[in-house]
Amino acid sequence: MVQFFLRQLQHESDAWKRLLSFIKGENVHLKDRLSDLLREDFSDQLLEGIEIFQNSFVKEDELIALLRNEIAEFDKLLLREIFEDGKTAGEVGSRVFKLRNNISIAEKQFGKLKMAFHNFLSENLNYSEKELH
Repeated sequence: MVQFFLRQLQHESDAWKRLLSFIKGENVHLKDRLSDLLREDFSDQLLEGIEIFQNSFVKEDELIALLRNEIAEFDKLLLREIFEDGKTAGEVGSRVFKLRNNISIAEKQFGKLKMAFHNFLSENLNYSEKELH
């Protein structure tokens, strides 16, 4: 049963890595959209918002790197631990709980950031139908 539990934790760790890869890719896409916006003729009133989003995207990259490091440390713990004593099992249990929580928070925060950016673009890049044709 212990081996099954360890495999389950490894599958969960792999899922976290896939999720972080997806978020990283989406963050790159958002930065590209921001870059596209900067190449366009835009109002100087948007500069503050653009700067805020740029900083948020950089912070997101930093958070992803931190979470990837946490997962790598967790993977090392899973590989070396055989659960010979309760202390080891407790350490894995507390780490997995912390990682689940941190990943969940990061996923929610990124969703909010992405939505806020799309709203920012929609609200500030309104074009009349005449301009679109």
